[in-house]
Amino acid sequence: MEPTAIPELPPPMSGLPFTRVRVPLRGWLFHAGQPNPGVYFVRAGFLKTTVGSADGRERITAFPMRGDWLGLESLGNACHVSDCTALDASEVWHMPGNALAWPGAALVLADLCARQLRQQQAWALTIGSACAERRVLAFLEDMGRRHAGLGCSSARFHLRMTRMEMGSYLGLQIETVTRALTKLQASGHLRVDRREITLLSMPNGAHAPRLQPARCDRTVWPGRQRRPDRRAIPARALM
Repeated sequence: MEPTAIPELPPPMSGLPFTRVRVPLRGWLFHAGQPNPGVYFVRAGFLKTTVGSADGRERITAFPMRGDWLGLESLGNACHVSDCTALDASEVWHMPGNALAWPGAALVLADLCARQLRQQQAWALTIGSACAERRVLAFLEDMGRRHAGLGCSSARFHLRMTRMEMGSYLGLQIETVTRALTKLQASGHLRVDRREITLLSMPNGAHAPRLQPARCDRTVWPGRQRRPDRRAIPARALM
């Protein structure tokens, strides 16, 4: 596939040689250890990024959606340091690592890295000492804000991830996530219909009220699960 310039991106990024890549549902975009990492802009869809440890544990680090960037953590490395899988049919624009030499590109990517770091720090502060209900509610509020930024409803949206994937991201067991959702629904904060979420306390985009202090459930971080994604269709096979 021939590289194309993407006019929708702000300068100087719009003139860079992006390549359009389509990723099927549950297909993988890249794996940890894959050489020649680049940077990806999510044009459509919903994905997840994961990192693994030497003892076999795995944790989801982000749920990128339209407008987000991928691969920033691998800049300067010879290979990718994380995995990325699509939770919905997605389209991303890939920029090779050597495009950093283009005028202005390094400054833009440095700004993106700094912004991502600030967001991660703010998120860590939000859920660092919170109990399960607070973590789940904060996560759903954040998802609502992100959907609102795309022009969608901030109070009603569809979750692409499973309860297990949500728990991996929040550091909770799947049973704890399920109990937290049940308690939040019983307290009138939200309504759950399978993966359809309706936040009941966010009129006009306002934040849901803070929960009263509660004893947190004792949870452990889930161990590494068998990963069917390894057998998924490689994204580049569709290029």
